[in-house]
Amino acid sequence: MLEALGHYKILDRIGNGRMGDLYRARDTRAGRTVALRVVAADIADDPARRERYVQDARAAAALSHPNIAALYEIGTDQDRLFLVSEYVPGDMLKTVIAGRALNPRHALDHGIQLADALAEAHGAGIVHRDIGPDSIMITPKGNAKFLDFGLGAWTGSGVQRSQAVAAPASVGAVPAAVAYMSPEQVLGEQTDDRTDIFSLGVVLFEMLAGRPPFAGATTDALVMQILQAQPRAPSTLNRALPAELDAIVLKMLAKSLDQRYEAAATVAAELRSVAAILDVREGVAEPINIARAAPRRQRGRAFWVAVLLAAALVITTLFLIARA
Repeated sequence: MLEALGHYKILDRIGNGRMGDLYRARDTRAGRTVALRVVAADIADDPARRERYVQDARAAAALSHPNIAALYEIGTDQDRLFLVSEYVPGDMLKTVIAGRALNPRHALDHGIQLADALAEAHGAGIVHRDIGPDSIMITPKGNAKFLDFGLGAWTGSGVQRSQAVAAPASVGAVPAAVAYMSPEQVLGEQTDDRTDIFSLGVVLFEMLAGRPPFAGATTDALVMQILQAQPRAPSTLNRALPAELDAIVLKMLAKSLDQRYEAAATVAAELRSVAAILDVREGVAEPINIARAAPRRQRGRAFWVAVLLAAALVITTLFLIARA
């Protein structure tokens, strides 16, 4: 087993995929646990592919957002190309959903966090293009984080998407990634920020309803659903959902780019509005502002002290009158 690369001590192997083997490692300089990926040989040993991969990784490394796993370093050692990223503990969103609708408030929180992350990345000119529940981690504190942001073309699901475009009528198991593709992706057309918004809409729908909005027994059938079928309103599948959420999700899933949200920041703002409505309906109290609450308590004590002093003065006066 690999023991170290550069100043990173390998702790254990935690996965492998299209981009290479993934390890949990210790950064002996920074004193933190990291995720270290040894890039697959078919990428690292091909000069043209290696250059494109490193270029994508450098763009991704410029992103800084609490809901995007940070890419710290692109390094080489022992003739190996490797990436060092933030180690994110938790469960993949796919595992968290597991065919069941999430608590609506939790689903909204995740949706808001992910939309905020997309807004940051899109502002930097980076489109994900590979959003799905297997590219999102839910941390033990309930935060959602995108993994491998900006490297969607190199992941296993990214390859599945490319193959689905090349041969949509192929027989066999339907690639899981296809269910989260946008209409323009399955048609092989140009994609932009709105492509990510559609895929996030599919993920949000699945969190709310327990299943994706589109399904098909074959890749071709699933593609036709994505292109032609109008998804149901989420509240018709989960009565616990506020009706105000339907319009947002369905707009995210609009077939036409022109009818879809143009900016992820707008999606985040509208989801926050629904979250506020849900909190009011469930009677969630506004968090106490300690800085404002303390003076209020002090004013309350002063009032009662004044009342007691006034009462004492009245009693004393009545007593003196009675004695006179």
